[in-house]
Amino acid sequence: MKRYLIFLSLIIISCSAPHNNDFSGVWKYVSGSYTSDDSTTKSTSDEIKSIKIFSGNYYSLVTQMVSSDNFFAHSGLYNLEGDSYTESFKMHKNPEMIGKSETFTYQMKNNQLIISNEFMQEVWERIE
Repeated sequence: MKRYLIFLSLIIISCSAPHNNDFSGVWKYVSGSYTSDDSTTKSTSDEIKSIKIFSGNYYSLVTQMVSSDNFFAHSGLYNLEGDSYTESFKMHKNPEMIGKSETFTYQMKNNQLIISNEFMQEVWERIE
């Protein structure tokens, strides 16, 4: 009976865990490639400083554009389904984005997280 209760408890805990993945932690931006509306592609690395933090179902992102001294920030919930990763914006520097979401495909390679969609690809590296 005890074994049955322990087994049942483990099943309930594993089913209720927010995410069983390697996203949790602190990630720094390594590089990115972005395609604009006119189909020109721009790659970046040193001119962007960014940190993304994942904990439970939540994420938070702060980005600084070094060359222009601009920053971007958003935070909210994230969800994983297969190889899809969706950020649902609860806070955003652009108020029009609050309540919206963005979906990407993702891959984990070694200590890196690669997220992409039709307009961009970013590489993030775990720092904590």
